[in-house]
Amino acid sequence: MEYTDLNGYPCKLSFERGVFPVESRHVLIIAKFEDKWLLTEHSERGLEFPGGKVETGESLIDAAKREVYEETGGRVEGLEWFAEYLVLGNPPFCKTVFTGHVSAIDHITRMETNGAVLVERLEPDNAYSFLMKDEGMKEIMERVIKDGKWKD
Repeated sequence: MEYTDLNGYPCKLSFERGVFPVESRHVLIIAKFEDKWLLTEHSERGLEFPGGKVETGESLIDAAKREVYEETGGRVEGLEWFAEYLVLGNPPFCKTVFTGHVSAIDHITRMETNGAVLVERLEPDNAYSFLMKDEGMKEIMERVIKDGKWKD
């Protein structure tokens, strides 16, 4: 699937591994805790899935676990590769999307965001980040719900 993100960059989304020529160095994690979707509240952008950049020497899985914890206090388990998307910015970058389950949410004092937000339904409105509203993210959310792992 090809689309333009809300920053105006051309993007490509794939539900197959290894399609893009750019190595993935970013992660996005879609997870549930107690039958609710785990989001984080970015102080400027609003509600979004946790995610971020892979640090030097870190695997994608390790980065996903770290980002969820740093942004929400969530302890994510059972991470599974779900999709990747390529953003043709300057420079281009690739982001891997994982799904998982959160076993616990710790109340940590130093977070990169305003912490965990649990929602029953994914219905991006004005409280949500613009990153949750482009065509690629809509397709990802639709497919993850249809995947059958969770009821929504």
